[in-house]
Amino acid sequence: MNGFYIMGLEIICLIALAIAIIIGSLRNDINAGIISISLAMGIGYYVGGLSISELSSVFPNELFLILVGITLLFYMTQENGTLEKISKDAIWLIHGKSFLIPIFLFLFAFSLSAIGPGNIAAVAIIAPLGIAVGYKFSINPLLSSIMICTGANAGTFSPVSPTGIISTTLLKNIHPELESLNFTIFVYTALFQAFSALIAYFLFKGYKTKQYALGDKDHFPDRPASFSKKQLVTLLLINLLILSVILFDVPIGLGAYVLILIFALFKIGKLDKGLKEIPWSPILLVTGISVLIGLIQKTGGLILATDFIAQNTPQNFINSIFAFITGLISLYSSSSGVVMPTFMNLIPGLIAKVNNLNVTELVIAINVGSHMVDVSPLSTLGALCLAAVREEDRNKIFRNLLLWGFSMLAFSTIMAYIFLDLF
Repeated sequence: MNGFYIMGLEIICLIALAIAIIIGSLRNDINAGIISISLAMGIGYYVGGLSISELSSVFPNELFLILVGITLLFYMTQENGTLEKISKDAIWLIHGKSFLIPIFLFLFAFSLSAIGPGNIAAVAIIAPLGIAVGYKFSINPLLSSIMICTGANAGTFSPVSPTGIISTTLLKNIHPELESLNFTIFVYTALFQAFSALIAYFLFKGYKTKQYALGDKDHFPDRPASFSKKQLVTLLLINLLILSVILFDVPIGLGAYVLILIFALFKIGKLDKGLKEIPWSPILLVTGISVLIGLIQKTGGLILATDFIAQNTPQNFINSIFAFITGLISLYSSSSGVVMPTFMNLIPGLIAKVNNLNVTELVIAINVGSHMVDVSPLSTLGALCLAAVREEDRNKIFRNLLLWGFSMLAFSTIMAYIFLDLF
């Protein structure tokens, strides 16, 4: 343990975090979480003098178990066709009201993301069908992509969604009482996303769509078949889970694993297929970065970083500056896996050094800034939408999605200043 107090160890750890983020951003085939764990173990053991058991103690066990449980549950739900069935039924509901399609795409992506699957799963499910429907009514695929991505991000801070769970866990780590802010943060981030979607709707004339007769089977297909018994039971159990979490404070991880067991025992969903589909890459990204941040916290690196920010950031601009920085980094790295854990862990130190700092506003600025740019094709959400666009439109939509992503960097910064710093 003597080596733990070597001068400059905190700087080494901060440099290691920067290296992990840079390599992970430049090399898509290398997970930044794996890099982070490797660097944390190497630095902590050989330079810091920590034992392997001490290093293992900073691994976010609770977060890991929750993320695995939630993603496994919803991959089992997807495997039995429930999510696809919901998607097709939802599209059918706009029967005869084509000008509502863009708004509906936003609301549907919001709802699906918020009930548990999260933003990536929601976009993966909705984008292929939603963009295809948009083409039928001459809706700009750029608008369809924006509405789907912003809707999914508006719902992703729900207390039962993976990103919302990450946010809640980070809040609880800052201070146990802050866990109660999760719903407030969910509402505010959803409103910011909804405002940007509304701007896109009018900017790209979503209200001007081709109209077709209700009898036109090519554009208004017959109502899809009814839900199967398995799918109805799935919907019932998922709704019970959501209600139990919201109304009775049932731990989301516990509820998810109970449903997984029920699904498997009664063959509602296939556990073996669900296990094969678990997205280990983002889970390892989030938990791996958290390990390195845990080491940074032990070595005093977070204190060093917060000292720098506190001394060099005008308090009247702190929220807008955080929104800009987090958005800029999110353009080339994971919003929930890298940016949120890195910057939200700076908050305790800032509270001690900056007078009258509003924690809720700062968390909103970090979350909005990091997720507003996710429409960019460099992000997972934007890339999923780009894949659903017709081949002949792909290059044009790539450029436009990139421009929209950069414009959202400015938008989130301005909105953070007006609503969080100014008022």
